[in-house]
Amino acid sequence: MKRNLLIILIFISANIFAQNERFEFLDYQLRKGDFNALNEVAEYFDSKTELNEYLGYHILKSNESNLAKRLVRENSLFLDSEIIIDSTTTSSDFKNFLKNNRNNITFSNLANAFLITPFDKRKTDFEIIEITDFKWNNLKVKRNELLNLDWVRKNGIDSLVNSGNPLALLKIASVLLKNRYRFDEYYDNEDVINLIQLLTKSQIAVPNESGELSYHLDKDFYEQSKINLVTFFANNYKQYRWDESINAFSNDKLNLKEIDKEKILFEMLSSENDTIAQNSYISLTKLEPQRVIELSDQYRKADISENYVLPQFSFRFLKQLVQLTNYSKDNNIDFEGNDTLKNQIELLKTQLTFSERRELEDQLINSLTLDNITAFEYWSLIYQKSWSLTYSAGRVLDKFYSKNWNELITNSKHLETYFLKSRLFDDLGIIGFCNNYLIKFLDSSQETEASIQNLSSTNSKVQGQIEKALAIAKKTIEFKAKEKKTWNGNTFDRVDDFDKSFKKIKKLSDSLEVFEDEVLSLLSRIKYSQIEKALETVEKLPLKDFTKYSFLDRDFGFSFIGDFKQSEVRKEFLVNYGKFSELDFHKHYLKNRGIEITNTNENLDFDKIYDILKYDIKTAFVGGGGSTKDNGVKL
Repeated sequence: MKRNLLIILIFISANIFAQNERFEFLDYQLRKGDFNALNEVAEYFDSKTELNEYLGYHILKSNESNLAKRLVRENSLFLDSEIIIDSTTTSSDFKNFLKNNRNNITFSNLANAFLITPFDKRKTDFEIIEITDFKWNNLKVKRNELLNLDWVRKNGIDSLVNSGNPLALLKIASVLLKNRYRFDEYYDNEDVINLIQLLTKSQIAVPNESGELSYHLDKDFYEQSKINLVTFFANNYKQYRWDESINAFSNDKLNLKEIDKEKILFEMLSSENDTIAQNSYISLTKLEPQRVIELSDQYRKADISENYVLPQFSFRFLKQLVQLTNYSKDNNIDFEGNDTLKNQIELLKTQLTFSERRELEDQLINSLTLDNITAFEYWSLIYQKSWSLTYSAGRVLDKFYSKNWNELITNSKHLETYFLKSRLFDDLGIIGFCNNYLIKFLDSSQETEASIQNLSSTNSKVQGQIEKALAIAKKTIEFKAKEKKTWNGNTFDRVDDFDKSFKKIKKLSDSLEVFEDEVLSLLSRIKYSQIEKALETVEKLPLKDFTKYSFLDRDFGFSFIGDFKQSEVRKEFLVNYGKFSELDFHKHYLKNRGIEITNTNENLDFDKIYDILKYDIKTAFVGGGGSTKDNGVKL
């Protein structure tokens, strides 16, 4: 029985292998331009015999009909007016098409594809634009590298360029088309487009599959823009002449569109110089929105890379920022701030101690006003990549708006601005406090609801947020106990005898790696009263500082005290540990680090504790990886 089953499996496998091998050979023949292969592959158009296709690591269930039609589509560029090969096309339909057009179908070496209408008989829209000085200078630096690429020399393009023959342009476009997507085949075409731009000192845009002009042809997935570029050069390359003054081809018979300032700035976003990229980005946020939004969408869809210093979703952020600054200018709202505010923001980007950061955050919470809070939000978005800033900004904004809430809801200008920002920040498409602006309307008073209803605005984004805010305002706050999740921290036994437990893991651990893991586990389970003993023990171990001291941060919440890898921090810690009771120890350090939890009589002040629990578990303003920072909160 087992033997028969094995024979059947071998037979099936061999059949599947032979099946796929037939199609691979047909694909090979089609790519060579064998017309008979078109007739052969047509035989499978009606076949529903199942087969597997392999896309990377993925196994796709398909059939012979789908595969055969795909091979024809990949190896032919027939116009839709000539034939459309889809799920309804039968074997008979395609054979009749081949028979009726036998004398018209040719194999194009420009595309490695069968076609009827040659490229110089086709038409396409196009737009030719100047390239920026920034782009031109970058291309000139790469000139020798581009002209010595393997595919350039293989196609004789370097020789054509050296002789000033514009046929080089058509051949480069041909390479782009030959590199079109085929099943499980991908090419990076950036160098192809760079070479065309270097040799024409221009950017050529042609329609993509949606009929829209594409300005980033190397990023297009589908082949339509590549077909149209070959069509453009097939009809126009002979009119290009070599221009020694620019060391490139030029065409006086075609209109060259001047570059606008927005495009110039967008090009510089990819500069390797952080300052150039950052300043260009800031300049773009202050221009008229329409063109900036248009180019933001264009660059985002093309997945154009930019300098890392810019926000995480830089083009999406830019769309919202340019709308914010435009609104601010129209309504006399300060979005840039004074030098003092800018310096404070720069400080938040640096590595401050816990006390220094908290003091600066509190200073901002108390000094910012509804007239300049937009400037703080603006710069916090510009510098979103600074995690230290964005987490501080989350706390500052959360507490600031709660502190100034009554003033905000009774001032129509500030309320409208708040609603607009709630929408713009939500459209950033990133996690963070930026999505929580409307949540502050939850369970609102009648006075707040009345303020929302009485607000009149012509801004469509604001109008939409007003409706959402009214719905949120009517919801009541429900207090529910969080579901207790079972994890090791809930089930581990406490350590009664530290020395005994330590000796046990030292004896049983068979490697340093295992020993290190066991030490971490042991330290995570000790009691406050065992800290001194634990520190004394780990101090002598040949382990990483992280393993030795991280339990003080991660398990006891003492990260706000300082860096325990520093001996002076540990020394001071142990002195106070021996000096105070557990409660007084916490009170001492909290007060010393600027966290007030007691009243004038040194008794616990639960109003202060409530505010700490409500506002001091920091959520990043934008991004931040989805985590929170609870330094000085959870002890």
